[in-house]
Parts: sequence; structure tokens; C-alpha cells
Amino acid sequence: EGGAGVAMQDSFGLAVATSCPKCLSAVDSYYEAVLAYRPFSAWSVSMTAVAADPKCPMARVLAADFLFCKGDAAEAKSRLEELASEASSSVADNWTWREHRYVQAWSRWVLEGDPAGCYQALKEVVERHPQDLFAVKRGHIMGLILGDGARILAIVEIAAAQAKADPPPRFLHGMWAFGLEQQGQYLEAEAKAREGLKFEPVLGPDAWLDHGLAHALYFQGEDELDEAIEFLESRSSSWSAEALHPFLYTHCWWHLSLLHCEKRSYAKALEIFDERLWSEKDAEMRSDPQVQLNALNLLWRLDTRGQMEETRPRWKQVLAGCCGVTLPAIADVGASKAPCQHGDLLLDVLLVRGLCVSAASDVKPLESFLESIAAHAEALGKGSGEGASARAEAYLACVRHVAELFRTDQPEAGLPARQSKARKGLRELQDRWGSLGGSEEQRGVLLEAVEGPIVCGAPEVNYTTLFH
Repeated sequence: EGGAGVAMQDSFGLAVATSCPKCLSAVDSYYEAVLAYRPFSAWSVSMTAVAADPKCPMARVLAADFLFCKGDAAEAKSRLEELASEASSSVADNWTWREHRYVQAWSRWVLEGDPAGCYQALKEVVERHPQDLFAVKRGHIMGLILGDGARILAIVEIAAAQAKADPPPRFLHGMWAFGLEQQGQYLEAEAKAREGLKFEPVLGPDAWLDHGLAHALYFQGEDELDEAIEFLESRSSSWSAEALHPFLYTHCWWHLSLLHCEKRSYAKALEIFDERLWSEKDAEMRSDPQVQLNALNLLWRLDTRGQMEETRPRWKQVLAGCCGVTLPAIADVGASKAPCQHGDLLLDVLLVRGLCVSAASDVKPLESFLESIAAHAEALGKGSGEGASARAEAYLACVRHVAELFRTDQPEAGLPARQSKARKGLRELQDRWGSLGGSEEQRGVLLEAVEGPIVCGAPEVNYTTLFH
């Protein structure tokens, strides 16, 4: 059905180098699938786009995006290498400027391991085409990888400045509210999220908007904790395991479980863990690294509050589900890496924390994973991207401090001194925790490691009177 030729306009009103309506329709469907956080089965429409027009550069970049996000890095790299090679040849004469920038952006992220470089290319796209909310969304992902709230806000503000107001583009307010929250503008983030919710009857639901308001309320302190719980519970009926990507489905539930945990309503937090974060009925979700991250994060929080009897079997269940995905299938030094191993630095820290729990009975999985992390940090530090060396250094140091603080295979003699030293070392790295990626709320496990239980981002004080 035709090759790349006369440009057609996509749903953003931007040119795509294809003459094939079926390809263009699939490209638009991919934008929507990503922005709406639909399951990976919906993302596979990118492959439909390529099948319809194998020469379309936009379709090919989106297919690489899909493959990389679902863990097939080798195939994604192969496709991007081919695109990068063509970009400087006559084959690319009819590509649009935006498509050239997309190839550049995804090459920097996937081929070069340079999320900062990817972000810069995407920001250039949004500066020229502020209606391109797909570029904004991927820019947000780069900001999260880098733990850089300023970047997350900057790219969405460019789009927001040029957007129509009534109604605004669907998905804009969810990203806008999240960007404001990531920069500590909590009241502004709440206002923007509530403004976005008013357009729901016209635009339809956006679970990322729910997520943005959850963040904004959380960091306003314990006075807003009950309101945050009430809001998320009122929205939870719209979170469908069938319609949402496993990450966002479990992540929205993680936010609610975290609030219950910090309020010390452990039974409710554990109920959410068993029924939403790591449920038997949705067992296929467990192979998603971000689902693993949500589950491990809650278990760490519960452990901090003395719930080890409840968490111990659950740590074991989650780590078993990680094997062959983000942990090696066999815990031996030199064992083949799992497909998604070391794809998320914060997840690596959480995995180390989980492996520490069982280290007393079997230290081999922890030791071999620590060796693998050291090798990955060395490779990461040699990258050409902005801040690669400092990021790798902070990653390895955080991992080692967490292992020293929580491993259960160490002799009792000298343990308090070793843990005190590890806690001090982790605290000294606090301004570099962002190097691990994720949001401040997700990285709260590190704050708890050095301060003990936290409530709404601050150390818990006077628990007996806190909620009464």
C-alpha cells in the first residue's frame, strides 16, 4: 500500500511522509495508545503502520519505540540503526524535518544511552510544533529517567503556551499538572489538575490526570492525606486493568496503597497489594518492570514500619516474578542478563533491597546481582551523554549503601556501625538520588532508609497525634 511519498497530516496536524491512509491511521492510533496509557496490545498498532508502509520513517520510529518499551531492545536498536543510516542518504529526501528529529531523538535514547540528548531533540520538536503532545510525553519520560523535574515542566509549558484553552488538547493537563508538581509547585499543580478534570465530560477520562493530582496533594502534607485518599478512591472505578497499561493501572493503585501505608492502615495497603499490585487474576502484568517497581516499593515501605511478617512471603513472590525479566533467570555470576535487566536504575535499587531480605539463607543472588550492577555502572559511566559518569557513580554508590544497610547475611558484630556508615553515605548522596530516575515520591524509599517512616514526603513525627 504505497511507499513513503506525498506527506499526509496526522492527528496533530503535522506532516508524515506517507501516502498510505492505513499507515497514517495506525500512526495516530499509536500516539493515542501511548498518551492514554493503553496496554501494550494497543501499542502493537505501530507494527500495523510499518506493514502498511514499510518506508514511512514515522511509523518505523514508533515501531522501535514500541519494541524498546516492551523490552525487545535488540530489535529496536536494529531498526533505529537502519533509520539512522538512511537519514543521511537520498532515501530521506522526502522525510519531514520532524521525522529527522525523531530519528535523532530515538537514536540518542536507544542507541547511545543518552536520555538528555533525546530530550533536547524532542524539545526542539515541541518548540517548532507545540501541538506534538507525543513528543512532550516522550520528553517527560526522559525527564523521569534523569530525575529532572525542570525538564519535565519546561517541555510541557512550551506546548501549553500555544494550546487552545476551551477545550484544551486531551492529555495536556495531566502532563502539565505532573510537570508543575515535579518542580515543587504543588498548589499550582492541584489547580491545573482540577482544571483538567472539568473537561472530562468533553475529552474523556485521563488516568494520568488522576495521577498528577495524587502527586500534588501528597506533597502538601498530612493535612491533605485524607483528601488524597478520598479522591483516589472516588476515581479508582475508572482504572481498568483491561483498558490501562499495567504500569499506570498498578501505579495509580500504588499511590493509594502508599497513602494507606503512611496512615498505618496496613490491612488496606496489603489488600491493594494482593488484589491490584501483584494479583493472581492479573498475573500476566507481573512481567512488566514498572509493575515490579510498584510492588517492591510498597513492600519496602511496609518493612520500614515493622510489617516484616506480612512482607516476607510477598518479597519472595515478587522476586520470583522478576527472574527472567529484570533479574537473571539463574543467580550465578556471569549468568545471561535478563531482557530488561538494568533498564531502570531505581528498580535495580529496589531489587537489591528485596534480595537483601533472603541473603541470610542464600546470598548468591544478591552477590551476583551486585556484580552485574557494578559492570553496568562502569558501562553507563563510559557513555557520551550529559552527566553519564556522575549518574553512574551515584547509582553504584546508592546500591552499595542500600545493600550494606539491609543485607541479612552479615555478622552481628559491628553491624550498627556498618549500618550507620551506610545511612550516612546514602544521606550525603541525597541531592543525587534523582540520578536513579523516577519521581520524588517513588524515591521516598531512600528517604525512609535514612530517616525512618515518612508521611507525605517528610519524616513522621508524633504519630499518636498525627491523624487525630
